[in-house]
Amino acid sequence: MENESRNAVRVSCACLGFLALILGTPGRVTAQANGPAAGISAVSTASLDEYKIGPGDVISVTNVDAPEFGGKFRISESGTMEIPGLPEAIQAEGQTPTELAHSIRQALIDAKQLRDPKVGVYVEEYHGRTITVLGAVAKPSVYPLERRTTVLEALSLAGGALPNSGNIVTIVRGAASAEASGNPVGSVEIIDLNRLVKGKDSSGNVQVQSGDVISVSSAEIIYVVGAVTKPGGFAMSDPSAGISVAQAIALAEGFTSVAATHRGLIIRQSTSDTARREIPVDIAQVLGGKSTDTRLAPNDILYVPQSGTKKTLKVMGDVAMAVVNGVAIYGVGYRIGTR
Repeated sequence: MENESRNAVRVSCACLGFLALILGTPGRVTAQANGPAAGISAVSTASLDEYKIGPGDVISVTNVDAPEFGGKFRISESGTMEIPGLPEAIQAEGQTPTELAHSIRQALIDAKQLRDPKVGVYVEEYHGRTITVLGAVAKPSVYPLERRTTVLEALSLAGGALPNSGNIVTIVRGAASAEASGNPVGSVEIIDLNRLVKGKDSSGNVQVQSGDVISVSSAEIIYVVGAVTKPGGFAMSDPSAGISVAQAIALAEGFTSVAATHRGLIIRQSTSDTARREIPVDIAQVLGGKSTDTRLAPNDILYVPQSGTKKTLKVMGDVAMAVVNGVAIYGVGYRIGTR
């Protein structure tokens, strides 16, 4: 009978332990009373366990048996926090919530305030670790780095890349990246966004660190204006390959009925009135295969005049420049996703 009673007790304890695992508070973990981290609780998701507390963060500290030792605390610029009843400030910067809970618990014991405190630490506001996302994104801003974050996740925080974004993501590394990699602060990493989002180079989805600045380039644009069906600016999906005159006309969905296709004009270096060049092009012969197709450079304007108009190249260039200021921009950007 005595052995049966002992076995029954063991079975009951095992069942209670199993139920405790099932019914325990989601998202939290409390160490066993006799374990190395006894009396410590913290958010147990992997994302927050990796988070290192920094200056400006707002921390919530709970103490089950002595709530007077808990409350909300903002981490100072020096990385410390002061808890009532403790003679010295606690260095919080650089610790995870679990590590900080252990430090607070040990400080309470060392100060002979409590014998076995049950301490919980939660990060309520993230300010200490941030990244900056700039350029051709929906919401450029400074964002808290709450967990391990990759380039694509950083772009998602910023609402994704705009339709007229370019192919280049530039990361200027901060102090945290320098410490992790050994490269100097301010070192630059270039990522091909086109290859990354198409799955051609997953190695480009690198981790970003606190203090990094992520910038998405704007797309290189060519313009097609004048007597075309859809005048506008068109993003170059691959600036290195460029866009030909024939491709540009296709993007503009062809000509209107009054187009003078033999008197096309390319305005090059169009961002500068003094340096620009007017290059005549017979678009009809290009499309008919009778003339070599010309590659357009970024910021080039392809102008198709109306038939019956007789203007000098300079005047046509001025007209094209004036029209460009009001045209729509059509892009081939990458919508990474929104938060």
